Amino acid sequence: MSGEEERITEASEYVLGLMDDAQMEGVERELAVDPALAREVAFWADRFEKLQGNLAPETASDSLWQNILARIDREEAAPNTPAKPALPAPIGRKAFSGWQNALLAACLAAAFGLGYVGGQIMRPGSEPAVVVVLVDDESVPGAIMEAYGDDRVRVIPLRDFEVPEGKVLEAWTLYDADVGPVSLGTFSAARDLVLAGADLPRPQPDQLYEITLEDAPGSPVGRPLGPILVKGLAVEPPR
Repeated sequence: MSGEEERITEASEYVLGLMDDAQMEGVERELAVDPALAREVAFWADRFEKLQGNLAPETASDSLWQNILARIDREEAAPNTPAKPALPAPIGRKAFSGWQNALLAACLAAAFGLGYVGGQIMRPGSEPAVVVVLVDDESVPGAIMEAYGDDRVRVIPLRDFEVPEGKVLEAWTLYDADVGPVSLGTFSAARDLVLAGADLPRPQPDQLYEITLEDAPGSPVGRPLGPILVKGLAVEPPR
């Protein structure tokens, strides 16, 4: 992994709160002397904050509050410590397991201009018009969608969806309430893929996207008939 790739990974993991206290303190020391890392952290903090707006707020656990209070006590116990530069605060963990946090970090990085191929980072050729975090009924992310201005839609699963025999996953969007939901295509398994999409107006912020489970080869009526697995509203990434 190159130095740039390591810096991107370090910054995104710091912003997402995927590090322990010692790792975070190490990054904060680096931020004071490494302008490139500071710029990378600010970049990811801005982008992840916009995506986080699509997730329902959750109550912090008792253990999290205890960790916060302990850290405040440590800071107050050292009043002569030189002031630290203002840093973008990590957005913190949702109620996900460790592997979900790690996978979410990688996929969010992919959604905002970084793709992981064979463990390596690559730059895509174009930027999406909007990005969507699709969550289930418990507000747990299940997939990310990138919608492009040429009707292409990239689907980045964050977990494996069970697709029984005779069923398919179908992606939908609602860009106009009078038109109703429009199918973007079907797929048989949870994997990173690009759908050709439908001939629609350019995607806009707050446009609804969802994935449903339908009878193969897809909904015969052009409207969702099966259960909604995940859904979310689009956000426009900063340029």
